[in-house]
Amino acid sequence: MTPYRDILRIPAQRRLLFAAIPADFADWFDYVAVVALIAYVWGEGPVALALLALAFALPYVVAGPLLAAWVDRADLKLVLLLSNLGRGVLTFALVVAPNVEILLLIVLLRGIVDSAFTPARQSAIQLTTPEPLLMAANGLHQGINQASKIVAPACGGLLLALVPAQGVFAINGVLSVAAFLILLGLQLPPRAHVEHDAEETFLARVAGGIAEFGRNRLLLAVLIFASAANFTFFLYDTQIALLTSQLGYDATAFGLTVTASGIGGMIGASLAGLMRPNRPLLLMALAALVSGPVTVGTALAAASGVAIPFPLFCLVMAVMGGTTVFMLVPYRSVIQSETPPDRIARVTSAGEAAMTTAMMAAPLLGSLIVTGFGVPAPFIVGGGLIILLGLGALAFAFRR
Repeated sequence: MTPYRDILRIPAQRRLLFAAIPADFADWFDYVAVVALIAYVWGEGPVALALLALAFALPYVVAGPLLAAWVDRADLKLVLLLSNLGRGVLTFALVVAPNVEILLLIVLLRGIVDSAFTPARQSAIQLTTPEPLLMAANGLHQGINQASKIVAPACGGLLLALVPAQGVFAINGVLSVAAFLILLGLQLPPRAHVEHDAEETFLARVAGGIAEFGRNRLLLAVLIFASAANFTFFLYDTQIALLTSQLGYDATAFGLTVTASGIGGMIGASLAGLMRPNRPLLLMALAALVSGPVTVGTALAAASGVAIPFPLFCLVMAVMGGTTVFMLVPYRSVIQSETPPDRIARVTSAGEAAMTTAMMAAPLLGSLIVTGFGVPAPFIVGGGLIILLGLGALAFAFRR
């Protein structure tokens, strides 16, 4: 655990990590309340929920790369502060949203403001972390992010039983303000001024994030791997409830399997942070070669009618969740170690946009595969693709 102790000895990293707890929780805390308000209070149907999904995802695909061109030249601490303060203000605005149209607009604007936070945080991690500790730093940040995906929606959902959705929004706004207050004391070293960047047009700076992947084979390799992996995961991720049902488990059991997957993700992030950073693609490949066979094996067992004991199924879900998150830690470390400081926000945002696009495209295809070939089919296809992806990454890693 020495790398984690070394990270926590860095004052700026401690503050970034403490701020990440309320900041990441704010991303997920009011999700259940937003859905409940739209579907149960206002009685809206699938169209409104589909628009909600777009309002959550589109800012990171469209606005993120544009804002990142500004983040690379702006005062980094100011970006971190404004993104959390802006998210808090817009979350408080949800309290008084009178209808679904205004609510969706606020969610969209909140996503636009928040899309500056991730590239700014990645830049801050790069700026304050020695390269040998990048895996540990990303492991800790990814672990907090993974924990927030489990705990925050559950807390928000439980709170919804006691207060109306507007109360959940108000508390979530306080979380963003708390992150803002923690970051007020952040001390960052100055970033080097880049002369050539001052001469670039805005559109050239936006394109610079994408162009960087073309100039660096390792960057391009990990982006292709991460985007393809994201696509295959979401090919079957939205069908897990159906697979759980086919195996004979009820809704409560499904909730427990989601929790098991989240706990596996936290463990995966922690283990990845302890790995040496010199062979990141090899680590990603090995995680894929664990995830793929487990996914395919589970799906084949379900298709054959084999009874899987529930504790074993929870373990399978933990392995699937853990290996998924394990792959993300080396990816983020490569972004930080291989990207010049004047382009880190743009490269981060371009990568996030690529992975989000892959994530948005996969569920529809997964549902079509289920319709045509049955519930286990997308797990078999997705697991098979992950195996091929892992073998390709393994070959690339050894060629390097």
